[in-house]
Amino acid sequence: MLNKIKLIGKFLPTQIKEQSEREVDNTDSALNETTNDFDNPEKEKREPLFYFSLSVINPSCSKTILRCVAYGEIAKKIEKENQEIAKDEEVVVEVRGYLRNEKQKNELKDGRQILIRVLEFNRLDLNFNDIDKKNSNQVRLLGKIITDLQAPQDKPNLEVLSFKLAVPREGNKSPLFFCRAQGELIPEIKGKLKKGDIILLEGFLQTKILQTKEIEGGMDEKIAVNPARASSIICRGFTFLDNDSVSVFSPLDNLTRIVKEVREIDYSQPKN
Repeated sequence: MLNKIKLIGKFLPTQIKEQSEREVDNTDSALNETTNDFDNPEKEKREPLFYFSLSVINPSCSKTILRCVAYGEIAKKIEKENQEIAKDEEVVVEVRGYLRNEKQKNELKDGRQILIRVLEFNRLDLNFNDIDKKNSNQVRLLGKIITDLQAPQDKPNLEVLSFKLAVPREGNKSPLFFCRAQGELIPEIKGKLKKGDIILLEGFLQTKILQTKEIEGGMDEKIAVNPARASSIICRGFTFLDNDSVSVFSPLDNLTRIVKEVREIDYSQPKN
C-alpha cells in the first residue's frame, strides 16, 4: 500500500534523544517503500536515531510544525549537520518518507500525533519565504475508508467532512489516519465516496496544539510544557479505486481523479 510524504520546510534544530527516551510507537515499524534493514523493529532499537521538527507552509497559507524521526545512516547524517545548521536561523531542507502514528499520552488530553519517518534528507539553497506553498507539504495514502463521512461533532455546522483511512503495512495490518475535507471537495466526496471504498488520497499533513500546560518561570513568566497535539491529513484530492488489486492501475484511463484547490486563509481579516 502507498504511504508517502514529501516536505520542504525550515529545519528546527533539536537535541539528540537517548535510547531510553524513545516514544515512537514501534508497532507501526512496517516495511517501507525501499528495501532496507531499518524496518526491522528489533534493529530499530539498536540503530542511532534523531528527532527534529520542520516548520512547513500549507497550501492554505497556514504554518504547521511537524515532527520527524530518522534512523541509521540518515540519523547520523542529520546529527552531523545539526550543529552547523543550529548556527543558521533559516535552513530549508527537503524530507521524504512515510507516515506513522505516535502514541502521545498527556495529562491534559490524549493526542493523536503523526510522525514522519525520514528516508531522505537534503539541504536546499532556498529561502523560507520562497518555498512553493502548494508543493511543500505533499501526502499520498492508498487505503480504505473505514468510517462514515461525517461533520465534526463539536462543530456540526462547519463545512468539514471527516473520516478515517486504513493504510495497511506489513507488521501493522490497520494503521489508521484521521482525514478531513473542506470546501469544494465536499460535494465530490459526498457524491462519490462512502464507507468501505478504497481511494488514493492526496493532501497535506497538519498538526495543531490542542492544549498546553503552563508552569511558573522566572520573573512571573509562564512556560509552556508538554503540549497535547493532534495531527490530521487535509484532503486536497482523491482517486477512486474499485479494489486494491494491482489490476486497477491498468489502464489508468479507467480511474477518476478529483482534485480541488485549497482555500487560502487571509490573515489580514478578522478571525471568524
